[in-house]
Formats: sequence, C-alpha cells, structure tokens
Amino acid sequence: MIVTGDLHAARRPPLPPPARVEAPAGLLGLPRRPAAWFAGRELALEDLAATLETGTGAGVISQAVVGLGGVGKSELALQYAFARRLDYGLVWWIDADSPAQIEAGLAGLARALVAGVDSVAAAQASPEEAAAWALAWLAGRTGWMLVFDNVEEVAHVEPYLARLTSGQVLITTRRDVGWRQFGVTPLRLDTLARPASIRLLGDLIGPPDAAHQVLLDELAAELGDLPLALTQAGAYIARTPRCTLAGYLRLLRQTPTRMYAAAAAGGDAERVVARAWELSRARVTELDPLAGWLLNLLACYAPDHLPCAVLAGADDEQAVNEALALLASYSLITVTRLPASAGSAAAGDDGDEQERISIHRLVQAVIWNDLDDDQCARLRHQAADLIAAVLPGLPHASAWWPMYRQVLPHARVVLPPEPAAWADLLDYLRASGDHATALDIQRAIHHHTLTRLGPEHPDTLATWHDVAHGTGWEGDAAGARDRLTELRLVQERVLGYEHPDTLTTWHNIAHWTGEAGDAVGARDQLAELLLVRELMLGSEHPDTLTTWHNLAHWTAVAGDAVGARDRLTELLLVRERVLGLEHPATLTTRSNLARWTGEAGDAAGARDQYAELLPVEERVLGPEHPYTLITRSNLAHWIGEAGDAVGARDRLTELLLVHERVLGLEHPATLTTRYEFALWTGRAGDVAGARDRYAELVPLAERMLGMVHPDTLSARHNLAHWARRANEVSVDN
Repeated sequence: MIVTGDLHAARRPPLPPPARVEAPAGLLGLPRRPAAWFAGRELALEDLAATLETGTGAGVISQAVVGLGGVGKSELALQYAFARRLDYGLVWWIDADSPAQIEAGLAGLARALVAGVDSVAAAQASPEEAAAWALAWLAGRTGWMLVFDNVEEVAHVEPYLARLTSGQVLITTRRDVGWRQFGVTPLRLDTLARPASIRLLGDLIGPPDAAHQVLLDELAAELGDLPLALTQAGAYIARTPRCTLAGYLRLLRQTPTRMYAAAAAGGDAERVVARAWELSRARVTELDPLAGWLLNLLACYAPDHLPCAVLAGADDEQAVNEALALLASYSLITVTRLPASAGSAAAGDDGDEQERISIHRLVQAVIWNDLDDDQCARLRHQAADLIAAVLPGLPHASAWWPMYRQVLPHARVVLPPEPAAWADLLDYLRASGDHATALDIQRAIHHHTLTRLGPEHPDTLATWHDVAHGTGWEGDAAGARDRLTELRLVQERVLGYEHPDTLTTWHNIAHWTGEAGDAVGARDQLAELLLVRELMLGSEHPDTLTTWHNLAHWTAVAGDAVGARDRLTELLLVRERVLGLEHPATLTTRSNLARWTGEAGDAAGARDQYAELLPVEERVLGPEHPYTLITRSNLAHWIGEAGDAVGARDRLTELLLVHERVLGLEHPATLTTRYEFALWTGRAGDVAGARDRYAELVPLAERMLGMVHPDTLSARHNLAHWARRANEVSVDN
C-alpha cells in the first residue's frame, strides 16, 4: 500500500471550533511593559483614543501611526494598549515586519486562546492552520484590539484585515502610502517638541544632571529631538560610570559614529540610532537604486526645506520624482508643499506650490558616517553642482530672491569656500541687504584661501579686500577704512603701486573714509587717484569714470553741491558716449546728477530729472529692481521739496508697500522709505501720523543700525519733534 500526504498532520488533533473557545480573562499579549518615562505624546494619545472609539474606517482598521524609524511609533502604541487594556477582553501584539511574522503572531494568539482548552492541539497546530483559526475566532467576536507593529507594506496585512468584521486594529508603520484606501488618514508622528525632549532626558538621567537645563537643551538639539536617540543617550548617561551630560555631549561631537552605536549597559544593541534605518535604507535601494543615491545626496545638504528644484537635474525628472516619493513613503524624508512667494519667478508663471524636502539630521549623520572619504567628497561635489545649476544668475532681480533665500542654507553646507562658487549668492546677499551673512561667508572664503595659498598670494589679498569692504557694508566704516589701508601697503609691496587691485583698494579706502565721516579726506584721495587712473588707464576707462563719479559725490558731501552737479553733468556726456544711454553706470550718473541738482537748490529740476529717469529704469532694469525703487523714492522726495508734500506722501504710501513686499521689512532701502514716509506725512499736515510713523521707525533703526547711528539719532530727534507738535495740536483743540 502506498501512503501519500503528511502522516503527522493526519494524526494531529484538530483545533476546537472557534465559537466554543472563550478568551481567558484579561488576555494581554504585549511584548513588554511600556517605558516608565514617556513625554510629549499627550495629544497623540488623545487622537488615538478619539479615533479608535469612533472610527468609521472600512473593516476593522481604525488607525495607522506613521513616522520615521526611531520617532516612537511602537512606544506610543504600547503606551496606549497598556493604558486601555481593561477596556478590551483581549489585547494582542504582532510583530509585523514580514508576512511570515504576521502569520506567526496570529498563530501565537491561537495557541494562547486554545491552550486552556486543548493544549496538545494548540502545540501541534501548524502556523498556517493556527493563524487561520485565530482570524476565525476574531471575526466572531468584538471587544478586542490587535496591534500590528512595524508593517512594511499595506499588502502584508490587507488579506487578514479583509476577513475581519469587528474589533479594533492599531498599526505602526514607516510607510505612509496605501492606508487611505481603508478610510484611514494616518496619524503622522513627528519628533518631540523641545520641552518634552528636555523633560524626557531629565527623567532618564536623573539628578544632578537633570537640573542642567541648558545642557539638556543642547543635547536635545544635537539629537534632533528624536525619541530613540534621546532614550539611548539618557540611558547611556544614567548607566555608564563617570559619564556626565557634558561628557556625553563632548563624546557625541568627537566620535559620533561610536556614540550612535553605543547602547547602555544591559540595553538592546539593536535599538540604537546607528541601526534604526538599516532595513529601510536597504529596502529603498533594492527597490530603486536612484532613491538610495538620492538619500545619500540629501545627507550633504542642510536638513530642512531643500527645494525639490535642486534635485531636478540629478537624473531624469520623473525618475527623481518617483525616487523621492519612495523615500517619503518610508518616512525617510518629508516632502512639504508651501505656497509660492508672491511675485516669485521661482514659482513659475502659474504660481504653483513649491515642494521642499526635509530629512532628520540624525538620518543624515548616520548615512554620512557610513560613507568613506571618497564617497563623501564625490557626493559633496555633486551636491554643489546641483546648487550651482539651480541658481538663476539674476541676483539683482527681486523676483528670484525667494529661490536664492531657500537655497542659501544648503549652499552654505556644500559649496566650497571659493570666490567663484559664491559669486552669484554674494551678489544676491548684497542686493537684498543681508550684509551680515555676506560678511560671514567672505570671512570663511578668506580663511580658506589664506590657509591654502599663504598670506601674500594675490587671491588671498583679493579675499582680504572683500572682507574689509564687507565690514563697511555691515556698518563699520572706520574698520573697513583701516583694514583697507593696511591691505594697500601689502599690495603696493607685493603687486606694485599701480596694479589694478592696488588702485581698487585705494578707491575703496576713499569711499569708507567718507562714510566714516571725513568727506573732505575722501574727496582729496579720489582727486589724487583720478590723476593716477587717467595716466595708467586713460580718461575714458570704466574704472576712471567710476572714480570721476565718486569724486563728484564726495565733493558734494564735503559741501560743494554745485561743483558736484557740474562734474556729473560733464561725466554723463562721456558715459553716454562711451557706455551707452542705458548702461547701468550711465543710469546711476543720471540719478546722482538729479540728486545734486536738487541739493544745489533746484528742487523742480531734480523732480523732473527723476521723472524722466524712472520710466527708463523700469524698462531697462525692471519695475521692481532695487535701483528703480530707489528712484521712485527719490522722485517722491523731490516732489515734496518742490512744494507738493501731499503728493510725496501719497507716492511713498504706495511705494512702502512695494518695498516691504519686494525687498523685505528690514532692507536698508525700505528703512529709508520709512524715513521719507514719516517726514512727508508730517509736512503734509498730519502731525499725529508723523509721530506714529517715527514711533514705529525708531525701534527698527535701533535694531538694524545701532543705538548711536546718525540715522537712528535723527529718527529719535524727529520722533520727539513730531510728538511735541502733536501734543501742541491736542492742547490747542
């Protein structure tokens, strides 16, 4: 006789009918007790309770908790399940990393239920048979909750959920796709708020370090408020002899790779930051190698709000979009959609929303520490190339400033500290009035060049010049003058007295001499320099004409407005012939000629010249170019000086709104327009309005210019003047 099939299966006792088995009272199948220290998730627990109590999703799905590995999804589910255990007849936890584990978890539930009725059948049932039995048992009852922890794919749980008609299911997963088809809007779990991070660290570490709020805040920031990292650090400090909070911070900065992998004594070596994202990274790379490469690339940039446009040139655009979607689905990155800035050319003609990418700083750190030096250098170079490619090359066009502003934090991380790499962004920073950031970058470039080439290399001297010049634009005119004077001595010795760079430094010494308060000294230096440049370069060389122009300016500031007007009248003819009628330098000369015409006593002439210049600049530079807006402000000023204070005020009312939108609330040109608006408000007869405008202006000037800047002092004086006038009017009435 021939026997086929599984003889052992044929001899196994069958599992009892599910309807005949009741759950032991309070059957609780949780993997461990919840953590004793748990902070910052009160609202998330409330959201879970509200959803699970009133959920209307298809089948039994009530909630899926989604988030980055290490953000605390499992702990949240465990805290909830344990706290609500008495509300259910059965609470069962299933490790759901794979279909096999899900089946094993359901089989474990069946054995726990059947053990008290038929222990032999429970022990001998196959996993497949036991899992099917558990589903049949669950389908016939209510009052139970299953937790599927760390589900990899919706498809892994869908077959089981489709067979259930009652009860409640809580799912934790890194994947945020596919859940909505079950009528579930996933609960996204983010990192902790800083106060909660500090509280959690303090609870874990205990006294005396728990009292050091500043250090706790510093450590929470280093760890990006990620619960896994906070718990790992707190336990390590608490359990490791002679390890203090300050000491751990020092180790974290000095040896991050070691500390990301360091579990506390007796802790789980798998539950550390270094291992948190291994499976997800491996899986996305397996599914799409481009996604794995992009994740490595994203480790190069700043962690928050990288414009998606930066990555558009990394590969085929659709392939990049699909790879980013895969990374987002695993919660390794977050893609946010922000409304396009008003007037932003970066938004496109249709005003589309702008998408930006964020990645947790610890994900970046772990990725970076896994790469060798050659890989890091190659990725950083590729990241820098993508930044350079996305910049529009229009730093003076305010419509593109939002794009420059968004890219800047990422450029500061990946661009090499070299003048050529930063030229476009530095021009944007100067045009937009952010001289402080420009100076920081120029100092970094100078330090790099000095270290690489030595103190007297021409490139080092050029970056020295840029730092000195930037010091002046940041508000320290005397410091700029002194640094440039020192530089000129070195340039004369190294490059020569008449080298173009030496002469440029001389020119800028004169400028900052004037800005430091010595207009006569500036005028005299430029007069001497003009003779040298005419001799060396010729009378019509652009640099010679620039010196001629600035000599006229400081001649006027030194008290000779008529002389300045006459010099500029002569210069304008030369620039129109040599450079052209619409060259930016020619337009600048026209603007200054109009100004000094007015200062020489011809307000109507200044008004008319600015009125003629404005449409030219609007056409050549654009209606919202900073220089065009300055001309609008000057036109309003001279309209007022020519006798129409109301007209000046009305123009400035409109212009101030444009300045604030285009240049920003704290751009120097916006501040100047605020001064003018306040002035002409008062001169138009509204003394209370002038008082109020100056009251708004003074704190801005104090913050932007300093307490003792001449413009700040002038604003305070005018505030007092118009406040006194307003009080007199009030008394008279």
